[in-house]
Amino acid sequence: MGPDCPIDHEAAEDAARKLPGPLRRSVYFSIGTLSVGLGVTGIFVPLWPTTCFLLLAGWCFARSSKRAERWLHENHLFGKYLADYREHGIISTNVRRNSVLTLWAFIGVSAFMFAGRLWVVALLLLIASAVTIHLYSLPSEVRSAD
Repeated sequence: MGPDCPIDHEAAEDAARKLPGPLRRSVYFSIGTLSVGLGVTGIFVPLWPTTCFLLLAGWCFARSSKRAERWLHENHLFGKYLADYREHGIISTNVRRNSVLTLWAFIGVSAFMFAGRLWVVALLLLIASAVTIHLYSLPSEVRSAD
């Protein structure tokens, strides 16, 4: 368990290993499918995480269905994005730009809806700024190992 992750992954793996094979695969597949749904939701809902859910789906599919895992990583919508992030910790310039534009469009709509509550608007702008800074802190190309 790392400082950034509240989940004890080893304990979760140990608990899953105790389940019979077919049940274990069904549990992993179900969690993977739910994670894809939550990840896709994050594409359209600002501040809802996308990458962590898709990475979780890949992890679950690797333990339950090679076909689903292949589908996830070859998917035209987010397959390359996932591979770049998983393998190199990078985000493409296009994905970054589209993410920031979508984020600010939805934050703008949300801020307009809550225009009477200044603290909500301020919080939305603060969070959107932090997410934007985070996205721009990620490298957009593979760094050479000098």
